[in-house]
Amino acid sequence: MEILPVASGKGGVGKSVVAVNLAGTLAQTGRQVILCDFDLGGANLHTLLGLKNNSAGLGNFIYKQIPTVEPLLQETSVPNLKFIAGDCLYPGTPNLDFFTKKKLIKELSLLPGDYAVLDLGGGSTYNILDFYLMTRNSILVTTAEITSILNAYSFLKAAVFRFMNTQFSPRGPERAFIQDSIKQNTHGTDFSVLSIFDELCEKFPESGIKAREGLSGFRPQIILNRGKDGQDLEMAKRLRSLVRAKLDVHLDFIGFFPEDSEVPVSVARRTPLCLLNPDCKFMVAVQASAERISVHNYGLDDNFIEDGQYDNSDLERLKSEFPGAGI
Repeated sequence: MEILPVASGKGGVGKSVVAVNLAGTLAQTGRQVILCDFDLGGANLHTLLGLKNNSAGLGNFIYKQIPTVEPLLQETSVPNLKFIAGDCLYPGTPNLDFFTKKKLIKELSLLPGDYAVLDLGGGSTYNILDFYLMTRNSILVTTAEITSILNAYSFLKAAVFRFMNTQFSPRGPERAFIQDSIKQNTHGTDFSVLSIFDELCEKFPESGIKAREGLSGFRPQIILNRGKDGQDLEMAKRLRSLVRAKLDVHLDFIGFFPEDSEVPVSVARRTPLCLLNPDCKFMVAVQASAERISVHNYGLDDNFIEDGQYDNSDLERLKSEFPGAGI
């Protein structure tokens, strides 16, 4: 079972629509897929699937009313796609302790299937970050708006700090050093994660270098949603360059999902777009990203995003991969 957490730095970027249709598309290729609503404080993914909110959800497992998550599996209208509902009926469900999260992650990995797509809540709480960091190729959805790009960067920065913290003992000197470094940051100054990592490795060579090496395997996958033209790709390039320079994290750009009037229609009809209109331009882009994921071909060519210059061959490639996107 390959787990694919899907997050966003802020709400309103279309993360849930992306998660539903990406999961549905993977299922339509014959894979066995489980879509999980991990927005534990505001679970509503069932509405996009056309399901009623009358089934047991993750809260039943969290509060030990059932021993495993397998009884939570629901059938959906998409063949090969099952669904696990979230739960916002139980107070405190969004605030899981570490051991409950660990148990939940283990339970998911034991389920039969090829993929588990987790639709995480918006923001960067510890729960969201911990679920996002459970794999090294998690998905982050953003748009080309400057506020969305900056929120995506802030989310990844928070994820790096969370990763750093979880590599060391809660009462260890390394965690104390990281917290002291954060507190010493002066408002308005350039706060470099890399400088903290360098000092950490110098002060604690064995544990610091091991943590740094662990971070090198973290390669988030970026989907740019609601794209309009080639200029939006420049924003993706800037995000990738910023994250590489400030966080030393390599991003894989796996999707350019165009603005499509069919998306709100599918939401209103409570039917996944992969069923309602699989040939629309949004779904053509989703299918291309699903193919990259399924064959582990993460991302477009490095120089496509990194060189900052989009020549005719680049644009022709985009037109062929994302037809109808207005590029």
